[in-house]
Amino acid sequence: MGWGMAHGFRLKDYGAVLGKAPDTDSAMVLSDLRLPPQQWLSGESWSVGLDPLIDQSDSMAVQLFRLLSFLLAKLPQPLSTQPVYLLLPESMGDADQLAAFTRLIRQQYPELLTHKHSRIFPYGACSALMALKTIQQDWQHDHTLTPWMIAIDSPLQQFRLWHEQLAAQPNGCLPVSLSEGAIAAQWSADSSGLHYCFNETELTSQQAQNDEGMQALFTQIAKQLKRPLTTVYRPDNGNAAVAEAWLSACGKLHPWLTEETSYEFLAYQTGELGSCGGLYRLLHLYLAQQSQVNTALSLQSEQGQLGFRSAAVFYWHPAAII
Repeated sequence: MGWGMAHGFRLKDYGAVLGKAPDTDSAMVLSDLRLPPQQWLSGESWSVGLDPLIDQSDSMAVQLFRLLSFLLAKLPQPLSTQPVYLLLPESMGDADQLAAFTRLIRQQYPELLTHKHSRIFPYGACSALMALKTIQQDWQHDHTLTPWMIAIDSPLQQFRLWHEQLAAQPNGCLPVSLSEGAIAAQWSADSSGLHYCFNETELTSQQAQNDEGMQALFTQIAKQLKRPLTTVYRPDNGNAAVAEAWLSACGKLHPWLTEETSYEFLAYQTGELGSCGGLYRLLHLYLAQQSQVNTALSLQSEQGQLGFRSAAVFYWHPAAII
């Protein structure tokens, strides 16, 4: 397996504004609440994790900008000298919406877009793993860069759709708990630290009966692995379609899923975070790997709403067992 990656990832700093969590520490332990995954809400209620300041009359661009402003106010240092990778919801792939959002940034925080390596990833939950691979490529040219990932997402559009459905069926329920927020993580290159030995993205057709994108990723991973996976970070959020996509492909990972493999379902506790979810899971994976440096081999898989599928396998170097 390709264990000889040139640079490892070290987490220099991070911050988060998630739902009603008042600070970063509170946001990072939301996943420890261990709420039953079927605690769905009915009627017009928001998820308990959702920011109460959200204004349904806002445009998506304005709401994302508001969340970004909340986050930047909590970060301890300016971001003007380093690349910024903006991880955005897939709806920002629309040229008009993206233009409206970047216009607000250029007016208030132009430094976020001025560095030559700064980029925008409008791929939802898959954005974090895609950006991580891009950072690794940028480090091949300049390993002194300490780029920031900033993930922002809000269920504003999804909630509007569900609001209309619930108005027609008042006794219905939301299929998943909703949340929103913004997360920032700054990375530096190191010979030790978190390494990935696989990090790829595929596209699944919306008309496909099986999730061929996830199946292709897991098939590639299974061919390269030489020992079982310790932990799997899954994107499940209570939506049966999300779980089915993963379950239909997980057989491809045989025999590397064992009775000792543990599974993390962080979105059951945080609510669906969209593009923030991918970075949230990556941060939790990093912190867990940091405390299990000799044994852990972790898989993170992500599913976008428009067919993007990403998966990465991580380990900590130096490790006693490879």
